[in-house]
Amino acid sequence: MKNSFIFCMFFGLLSATGLVGSNPVFKPDLFDLLGGKNYVSVTISLNLDSLINNRYNEDKIGGTFVFKSVTGKNLSFSVNIYLRGKYRRRMCGFPPLKLNFNKSELSDNGLSKADEYKLVTHCLEGEEGDVNIVKEFLAYQLYQQVSPLSYRSKLLKITYQDTKSDNKIVGMAILLEDKSSFEKRHDLSEMKDTFNLPRSNFDDSNFRTHGLFQYLIGNVDWSTAISKNMDIYKSKKNGKMFIVPYDFDFSGFVNVSYAVPNKDYKQKKVRDRLLLEADESDSLYQTEIQKFIALKSAFIDLIKKQKGLEMDVKVDLENYIHSFYDQIGLGLTRSFN
Repeated sequence: MKNSFIFCMFFGLLSATGLVGSNPVFKPDLFDLLGGKNYVSVTISLNLDSLINNRYNEDKIGGTFVFKSVTGKNLSFSVNIYLRGKYRRRMCGFPPLKLNFNKSELSDNGLSKADEYKLVTHCLEGEEGDVNIVKEFLAYQLYQQVSPLSYRSKLLKITYQDTKSDNKIVGMAILLEDKSSFEKRHDLSEMKDTFNLPRSNFDDSNFRTHGLFQYLIGNVDWSTAISKNMDIYKSKKNGKMFIVPYDFDFSGFVNVSYAVPNKDYKQKKVRDRLLLEADESDSLYQTEIQKFIALKSAFIDLIKKQKGLEMDVKVDLENYIHSFYDQIGLGLTRSFN
């Protein structure tokens, strides 16, 4: 589907704001085109029956992805939709998705060929599901404050329009950037064989920063041993490995109603914090702890400014962040009695 002048318009917009500089080979990707004040409104047209009733089927579902770009132009792209995930696909009313766009179509419209995007969809219907997504989106925003090695994310409000009827489903979602864009930006390459990688292979600061962030949001639903809820990248310069996390819905910060305490760690409440994979003493975490202390006001400010959350929800999130700072003064918790 040809969207005329996308690249020219978008390049002109970025040039006018000084975001491009003199780089003649700059090409935006589809992610860059998505703009909105509080969220991006998107319509995905597809066969809803194939999506909802065949959640264990790995077949692609064809559809169209329609939105208004940052330039104000209505754009439409063909897309193949795949179901992804394990727990959410099995337990949620609406499954998580992966969007695969057509490389040739992207290129024809002046965009880079970054074509695969992870879509974190609502698990529960209605207001509760939307609030959960907004809180999880906030978790991604918090990690962007902590580390440049984080996925860019966009908050979307999606209308899933059935192509066979007038039926539709509306829900909030989080779109994560294509991994190839992330790799180019940081000169990293994704690791494919990541089972039981030695701790010594990882960059120390990144490893500790990641663990402390998961401690901040009260998340124990991750593991470097099996690469659970993370991707691992390798530096092309020095061979060191870096963690980039995702999926924070089981964290105490997001605190979804379907989360349960992790019995493997003797966790009693979902909001109980535990620092995982931390064999080092607290003293070795002091540089990272000071970084988190310096970011406290930025964390609180992000929560205060986030649209789509009632005041009582924001106060609860702020209090949970404050409790992290109270706890680190007493030492980092590594096990539950």
